[in-house]
Amino acid sequence: MADRPLVSVGVPVYNGEATLRRALDSLLAQDMDDFEVIVCDNASTDTTPAIVAGYAARDDRIRLHRNPTNLGLAGNFNRTVDLARAPFFAWATHDDWHDPAWLRLTVDAMERHPGASICATGVSWVDQQEVEFDRWIPSVDLLDVGPAERVRRVVRTMGETHPMYGLLSTDLLRRTHRMRSFVGSDRTLIAELALLGPIVQIPQVLHFYTVPTDRVDYRPSLTYDPANAQRLPLRTWRLNAEHLAVVARSDLGPLDKARVAGTVLRRFAVGDARRLAAELYASGRILGSRATHRFRAHPAG
Repeated sequence: MADRPLVSVGVPVYNGEATLRRALDSLLAQDMDDFEVIVCDNASTDTTPAIVAGYAARDDRIRLHRNPTNLGLAGNFNRTVDLARAPFFAWATHDDWHDPAWLRLTVDAMERHPGASICATGVSWVDQQEVEFDRWIPSVDLLDVGPAERVRRVVRTMGETHPMYGLLSTDLLRRTHRMRSFVGSDRTLIAELALLGPIVQIPQVLHFYTVPTDRVDYRPSLTYDPANAQRLPLRTWRLNAEHLAVVARSDLGPLDKARVAGTVLRRFAVGDARRLAAELYASGRILGSRATHRFRAHPAG
């Protein structure tokens, strides 16, 4: 493998022993060779490090990095980007797998469209027995329109965030805020990338996404960042504010910024009005409970 491969594939993993081999096998079976696989182990307590070490001993395209402490999901995703050496980058999770043509076809598409930020593909949703029950196929043109219209279409239509797991321009990805500690930061990441470059889309299914069904008491905000345990449940408010911040930071002109901001507000402030109200209500109850607890712990006088 060259000192600077064409593609860096980042595999962030925590306790992934059950499915990691399948994911790595699908990457090593790609029908192009010029890539590296960066496995970032997030202080796993199972056999994940030993599994990766075994693969790395047999194939020098595999690189293992172990975080001394758990960085949370967002921090571990971003660490893989820090370690990437290639002009193209892709995230691959430990419980998904890919068609052998995935990298070749997405690289070809990105090279045909210099300046593109993402090449997204069709995605098959499968259960834990690998049985497909749904598909996501890209359908909205994000290639032949300007940055303002691209991000408006992303905000209006992006029900799923699968393009984040397509092939990305490493340079453009590093110009974004990447993954952040709040649930939904993958949406703002795609919006940032849409502003920075066109999004190429391949309708062919090349990514097989495993939908977990065995999670008990799963709290995604804590997976993103354990520090979220003390934060109020204001996810939709945060998504609205963060999308508006993306627009404000952009190089769009004043009129385009106003049009995109209007789309954001219609999507989150109007379209999700009931959710915004529910989040305020839940946050108010939490604040009231905290105040009561502090009063009982430290009564006046």
